[in-house]
Amino acid sequence: MSFFEALLLGILQGLTEFLPVSSSGHLVLAQAFLGLKEPLVFFDVMLHVGTLAAVLVVYRGAIGNLISGGVSAIARRNVSPELKFIWLILLGSIPTGVIAVLFKDTLEAAFDKVWLVSVMLIVTGGILQLPRLRREGAFPKRASGNNGGTSDAADTGMRWWHAPLIGIAQGCAITPGISRSGTTISVALLCGISAKTAAEYSFLLSIPAILGAVVLKMRDVVDTAIPIHIIAGGMLASFVVGYVALRLLLVMLNRGKFSVFSYYCVALGLASLFCYSHGVRIGWLVL
Repeated sequence: MSFFEALLLGILQGLTEFLPVSSSGHLVLAQAFLGLKEPLVFFDVMLHVGTLAAVLVVYRGAIGNLISGGVSAIARRNVSPELKFIWLILLGSIPTGVIAVLFKDTLEAAFDKVWLVSVMLIVTGGILQLPRLRREGAFPKRASGNNGGTSDAADTGMRWWHAPLIGIAQGCAITPGISRSGTTISVALLCGISAKTAAEYSFLLSIPAILGAVVLKMRDVVDTAIPIHIIAGGMLASFVVGYVALRLLLVMLNRGKFSVFSYYCVALGLASLFCYSHGVRIGWLVL
């Protein structure tokens, strides 16, 4: 892999991690287009670290409030809204971790199956339409706040059972082609959670998931053939583009434009599946 290819993949990761179109699915297709026939699972994880940094920057205010409020509640030996929200994040992380550990080999094998990614992109398109199943006006009316500056933990609209349900959705989204942000936010909206809280919970829930994936893949650092400066370049690109994409998504979500990405996912999935089924040669790789 060249430095330029790493930058392209980093830009693609940053753009598609937060927009609900499946970053892992796009990386699989892009790696196929670039002729990288071996699944670059570790490099993919490192690009996710770059976008994780973007989450930490955008939600630094919310994270700070949760930590200070949680520590203060523990010191006073009572339960605060911040502590409840932290508990919901931990509760949602459990099913994600279980799915990742039990199906690790199966999920990693999916990274070199272009046809499966194509099908999962179509599935993502359907998932993004799930919030439409709720009747118009059924969503709670809450202020949109400042797009990640402070935590909405005091008025989440979440029940305890929402957390494992969204956590299961996040675990299923480990499959390339299934959008993590799209799936978790869609399920949250379907449950009647406000758009701001759905986004905040989704992206804060991604922090332990990404950190867990990094820990599981650390042993591959020795085995990877990709030079460290190339990995660093891809991570930097994913961070910068990811920050911009996250801000854009929050604006579109607050304006009710979230489901528009479903049409793109279905179109891309169908096009890729057509190429695969007809043996169309793309780049240097026959799908």
